[in-house]
This record gives sequence, structure tokens and C-alpha cells, in this order.
Amino acid sequence: MKRLFSLLFLLAWGLAAPRLVVLPEDGLKPLLDLIHSAQEEIRLKAYLWTPSRLDVVEALKEAVRRGVRVRVLLEAEPSGGRVDLTVYQALKEAGAEVRLTQPFRFVFIHEKSMVVDRRLAWVATANLTGSSFTANREYALILDDPKQVEEVARVFDADWEGRRLDLSKALLVWAPSRTVGGVREGNARETILSLIRSARKELFLEQSAMADREVLEALKETLKRGVRVRLVGSPADPQDTYFIAGAEELKRAGAEVRYLPSPYVHAKVLVKDQKEALLGSLNLSANSLNANRELSVLFSAQEAPEAFRRLLAVMEGDFARGLPENPFALPPLEGVIPWTEAPRHYGRIATVEGRIVRVEDRGTVAFLHFGEGESDLRLVVFSRNYALFAQPFPQAYLGKTVRAKGRIVIYAGYYEIVLESPDQLEVRP
Repeated sequence: MKRLFSLLFLLAWGLAAPRLVVLPEDGLKPLLDLIHSAQEEIRLKAYLWTPSRLDVVEALKEAVRRGVRVRVLLEAEPSGGRVDLTVYQALKEAGAEVRLTQPFRFVFIHEKSMVVDRRLAWVATANLTGSSFTANREYALILDDPKQVEEVARVFDADWEGRRLDLSKALLVWAPSRTVGGVREGNARETILSLIRSARKELFLEQSAMADREVLEALKETLKRGVRVRLVGSPADPQDTYFIAGAEELKRAGAEVRYLPSPYVHAKVLVKDQKEALLGSLNLSANSLNANRELSVLFSAQEAPEAFRRLLAVMEGDFARGLPENPFALPPLEGVIPWTEAPRHYGRIATVEGRIVRVEDRGTVAFLHFGEGESDLRLVVFSRNYALFAQPFPQAYLGKTVRAKGRIVIYAGYYEIVLESPDQLEVRP
């Protein structure tokens, strides 16, 4: 039965490769289907993996049971923290071979990829978190070109062993863009700059970072040549230097910028002249281009017409729904909203109301959850402020209906409001 399922899966996905996966619309099923189709081996490389995605661990565990060799390479210190030990231990218990990234090879292994049986490859913008598949704008490509798939597998093996690999003749787009000891480790910077400088009509970007100086200058020069530049990203604090500063700089230079509150833009896509698209883990930041292990795919409308049409349609929809102004710079929202509407008002100061269904105290920080899902809104209180709130904290708020006022933000995939003062939190009758 498993063999039959695998064959049917290959036939279904082989009709239009590379196939585009759009999140959150397509959900987790495409990734799980890939895992379920494996017969011999899985290579999986992940930057951020949270306990909300233990369902992926379970799928890998089932693959191990049927004789599939599973290797997982995890970033050891994502976002300046540490790999989640719950996920790490669950993978080990599932029978997967797990390694953490080699120190000092890269600042981060930020690549999000998986190779199944050396016949299919998943290349994504999405981390393995709850919000990536339920609340974020993310994309993935499923590749079946044998040479491309083999290249992803070959780089995985090199990174698994901690050795350098010459990618001067790569088919795909890799970072870091540097040469060390005569070995060319990536081609990302030159590929992106070539796309920008060769544009004739339009550059259309959906990005979570706009922070590389050379890329920004190239985009401004493109605007001077009369090329239309459109950019979609998500709101952030006006002082943000990772996306907002660059986005506003481009806006002043003539780019059309839209801020999409929901879904949260974690995508990394650049489309040139509606003919070529670059999609993958590459952020437009110096660290991403120069120091991280990253992977993106450059493909054309001619090579993958279905994927290209859908990508453009989604991006156009996001642009149309985007806001012309950054809501972080707008005044507070008037009135009271249900907590479930928080994602729609990402970036705004708002008063939300709902019942606290779960509380956590992690010692240095406590969470008051309005829902059970990872992307559901939570209230955050740091330990230095515990004594300011009702005692015993946080248990005193469990099961209570509350109103909380603050800015709605996202951290590590969670929508949250940080509470610094008890004035921000009111228990309702």
C-alpha cells in the first residue's frame, strides 16, 4: 500500500514541477505527503523547529519504522537562542540521526530544505513552526529535476560532515556568497544583483528583510531607469532596520510599498519582468547573503507556468490587500476587539478581550494564552514584573476574562502583547 501511495504521489506531483506550495492556504499536507512517500532516505535541514510541529516528527518516526534512513541537520542557535530540546529529543527518540550545525562554518544554517530518496526536494521560506503553516505568508517549491535534487542532497551531505563544497557551477542559488581557501561557497549576491540590474519593466518583491546596502542601491538605480518596483512586507516598529528602514527608503525613491498585516510576510521572493522568480530562504540582508547557509531557486514562467501563475496571483492579492502606511506608525485602535481579531491588527496598539485558557511560567517569562494554537494571541510578562500583577502569578489569571492593552507583535511565530504594567491588564466580571 505504501509503495502504491508513493507512486500515485509521484504521478500527481510530477505533472507540473517545480510545484508551488502556498502557505498558509495549503497547510502542512504537502510536506507530510512528501515524508510519507519516502522509501529509502530523507535529508532534512531546518533553522527553527518548535514543539508545535511535533506532527512532522511523528511523520519522520513512521518513516523510520518502515526502514527509511532519516537525517536531520538543525541550526544550533536559531535567533540567538538554542535549539529546542523537546524537538531534538523527540527526533532522537523517533530514530532519526540528528546533528547540530558545525560551529563557525556559518553564522546560521538558515536553509529550509528536505530531500526525499534523491528524487524530490522541498525548498521553502518556511520554518517548522505552527505559525509558518497557519499564520504566515510562506512559499515552498517541490523540485523533481534530478540534477537540482542531487545538488540539494550533495550540499546537505557536505554540511552534515562540516566540509566546504565548491558551488561555482551551481544550478541553484546558494549562500554564503564568499570564496574561502579557493572554494566558491555560493552565488547568491551576484544572482540577485543580476536580476535587479537586468530588469526592464518591473521588479516585484515580497520580503521580510530589506537591509542589504548594495541591494538597496541597485533597486534605487533600477527605479531611476524607469523600472517599476513593488514591495510587499509586514508592518514593524518605525525604528526597525531589518525591513522598515529599507522599505521606506525605497518608497521615497519611488517604489510602491504595501504593508500586509495578515498573513505575516515571512516570504523571500523576487520576480523580474513577470518572467523569472527567485524563491527560497534568502533574505535581502548582508548576513543572509554573506554569512549564512541559504538556498533559493531561480525559475522561469516558461519552465513552470502553473507555479509562476499561482505565485503572481498570490503576490498580486497580497499587494492589493496591503496598507500604504505602516500601522506601527498609526494611532491606537479605538474600542475593544476580540482576541481572535488580533492578527488583523498586527502592529497597532489595541485593547483585546478574551478568556485566558492556559498559563505558563518559564522562570524568566510567563505567558497567558487566549487559545491553544501556536499562532493564537498570548500575553507576555517578564519575571522582573511578576510582583506587579495579581498573585499567585500567573495562575491567578487562569480561566479569567480579561482586557489587555498593548501593541500586537510577533515573536518566534507567536502573536503577543507584552505587559510591562498592571494598568495594561483588567480582569472583567
